[in-house]
Amino acid sequence: MACMTATYLHEESKVVPQGLAFFDPYAREKFLPDFNSINDPRKRAIAYAEFMDDFVIGCGDGSLKSRTVSSGVDYVIVERETGMRVKQHRLGEGHRASWRPTLVSDRMSIHTLHDWTEILSYPIMRREDLTGLALPDPDDPGRYMGVEENVRYFTERGYMASGGITGFFSGVWYNLCPFNLWLASLIRDRPFAKRLVDNLGDFNYKAAQNLLERGVQCITWSDDLGYKRGTFIAPRVYEEIIYPWHRRVAQLAHKYGAFVEMHVDGNINAIMDLLVQGGIDAINNVGPGDNMDLATLKAKYGDHITLSGGMSRYTAQMTWEALRAHIIDRISIGSPGGGYILGQEGGITPDMSLENFSYLMACSRKHRRNRP
Repeated sequence: MACMTATYLHEESKVVPQGLAFFDPYAREKFLPDFNSINDPRKRAIAYAEFMDDFVIGCGDGSLKSRTVSSGVDYVIVERETGMRVKQHRLGEGHRASWRPTLVSDRMSIHTLHDWTEILSYPIMRREDLTGLALPDPDDPGRYMGVEENVRYFTERGYMASGGITGFFSGVWYNLCPFNLWLASLIRDRPFAKRLVDNLGDFNYKAAQNLLERGVQCITWSDDLGYKRGTFIAPRVYEEIIYPWHRRVAQLAHKYGAFVEMHVDGNINAIMDLLVQGGIDAINNVGPGDNMDLATLKAKYGDHITLSGGMSRYTAQMTWEALRAHIIDRISIGSPGGGYILGQEGGITPDMSLENFSYLMACSRKHRRNRP
């Protein structure tokens, strides 16, 4: 935990932290086949952290929940707490789909390498539907059962305890309404967009507070605000609608002596000043494929916000020599002065060979402890 705290505080630590993850469950099954055979969830979490050389373990989930309502041979139907329903299809091993969400028949189709999610219904399809929206009670103690015990268990073993909440931008189109309606409202119907975010934001804020009250040391959420060329919305729209909630949760966490880390895909250079101003402690995953250049960001913001990522999503195609050079380069640029977590854009993909994965992990472990 000391390494993570030092990193968030922009102090050099003995070891550069790592935030690698698998792109999808199929990659995890390939590289960590015995993971699901560990029945004890705490032992399973530690086994995963040790395997991935990660210093943070999730201890609580304050986000909106989902449940499976039916299933078939190659799909499951899942219902979110908001009433939104999705059909998750599993496709063949040879299937290759896009990395980015696409619009299909006015509905979001989120593709990975092996599966895709079809939206069946949303709770909000028009402005009037918002009146009937009923989110669950974020103060229900049952939502946080075991969090305090998990925090104590993992911190005693040297890990930082994190807790997740729903995103404020992505959370809307992941749980409430179609993507195109959401973007259109941010442009043409700002009052409606603000009501949407404020409903979700109030839930998220209270969920974060409940996690912090139970000892969580870092609040995390996912808000994919951009694509390769820029942000989905203008910076001024972000500042008016989304930013106030980002800032509020950051301020809340800081009152508890905790941190906030936001996962965000895309080219968000245009709002980096606002993220720093809002008190966001860290962002992940800084992706070179999204024109988020690590060297530029480190020079401009390295003293103010921790950068997690920097590695190319194409490590699976690299030779060992190229992979080693890439890892050393990222650590050399990101780690001076602290404020850097080594991570890979998009995560480890299942098309990486077992040999390359083993080399990547060994090389990373070595050079993060013996910085070039």
